[in-house]
Amino acid sequence: MGDILSGGGDRPGLSERWDALPRRGRQLLVALVGCALLAGAAVSVLPAGPGKSRPAHTARHKVPYPVHSTRIGFVRILDVDARNRSFRIELRAVTKDPVLVRRISQEYQALTMKLDPAQAVMVRPERAEPVWVRARVTSCRDLPVRARLPFLDITLRNARASQDLSFILGDRYARALDRVFRTVCGPSSRR
Repeated sequence: MGDILSGGGDRPGLSERWDALPRRGRQLLVALVGCALLAGAAVSVLPAGPGKSRPAHTARHKVPYPVHSTRIGFVRILDVDARNRSFRIELRAVTKDPVLVRRISQEYQALTMKLDPAQAVMVRPERAEPVWVRARVTSCRDLPVRARLPFLDITLRNARASQDLSFILGDRYARALDRVFRTVCGPSSRR
């Protein structure tokens, strides 16, 4: 007759050992394993500590969306050129996290706007950064008689997202825009 192969001798297997434990011993073992799993999960979620780097995917989600960390304000309008119907706008951007100002436009069809120079502006945290915009009136007839709460459409991008946002710059910007429209177009060109 042939030999019988055995898989490990006469010792009890894992399930037999589990069954041999008293009920309280099994409950204690389950509780200990559960605590160990919770501790492991907590360690992986907690910050790494000072001087240690975090995984990139965790840090990326800690950065707020651009709308929550960036403020854009109006400073002034300058370099008004009535003959070319153009002018420049100085804005000021402040952010809590690094952000790129990628594009600026607005609602009036008779007015074009673009960044000047035409490249994205990097805004660093807690530092006011000037953002220059070149504007040009393409048709005096199609401009509004009064600019009431004009807004700018601005594309911002940071480590978390790219967002197209509308910023209302307030009454001071609206009044400055009205003055420029009157200077550039004059009363006769709107007829």
